[in-house]
Amino acid sequence: MHIDTTAASTATGIEGLFGCVLVGIDDTPESLVAAAQAGTVLDPGGQLVLVGVAERHLAAHAGLAAGEADHLVLAGTSFDLERAGELVQADDTLLASGRLVDVLRAECERRSGSLVVVGARPHGRLAARAFGGHEVEALRDSPCSLLVARAGWGPRPPDRIVVAVAGGPESDTAQAVGRALARRLGCELVSTIGLDRTDDLRLGRAAREETLLHPGPLEDAVAATATTASLVVVGRAPGTDAGLVERVAFGARGSVLVVRHEPSDQAGSR
Repeated sequence: MHIDTTAASTATGIEGLFGCVLVGIDDTPESLVAAAQAGTVLDPGGQLVLVGVAERHLAAHAGLAAGEADHLVLAGTSFDLERAGELVQADDTLLASGRLVDVLRAECERRSGSLVVVGARPHGRLAARAFGGHEVEALRDSPCSLLVARAGWGPRPPDRIVVAVAGGPESDTAQAVGRALARRLGCELVSTIGLDRTDDLRLGRAAREETLLHPGPLEDAVAATATTASLVVVGRAPGTDAGLVERVAFGARGSVLVVRHEPSDQAGSR
């Protein structure tokens, strides 16, 4: 999805980013947090889709008890899909089998989704990279913007929106989205800059009143500024390395919104 940062700074420019939101539901309580937060950021009049995915391939690890494990995975996912529907008013629900991120990616493409939401497991970046996790898979290859949800807010709005500023058009997009979302939700807005790995110090010179400078890297700046009740916003261009975004996502204590920025000459309808 291409976001015109000029339009996004207006009260209505944020609508395109949260107009079609898909939430990944599995048999974990983290996915229920994801549903609650998706309902909070959804545009008025937007479409919310709950995508329940029974990862039945995991049952094979149960050996002789694989049949029973398969049944439990399917039943657990179906149950949590119903519970998610009690938390938020969904426009559509889907129960499928497969790998959650793969199903979300396919549904996002099919429905021209603008935001995918997944719940974050309670582990750090190294453990996630070693053992896998939905948030890691989605961060590496999401077809649209991504919200990695952690407990701390939802269905009530976050208390603060923290924009991670690294420079470049990706950060401009993140700032525009963060500012418009904060206005709509009635949140405090803070932008933060990590000076340790930032070559362009004009970012600090041009800082607005809501901007905070941190002497360390950006992920430390975010960790020092955002609480568990905050929403961190960071921009990313398609095809770029996910390293910085991953460090921010796993360094933050609260939820992280990764805004997909597309150059205007490559912009599509999403």
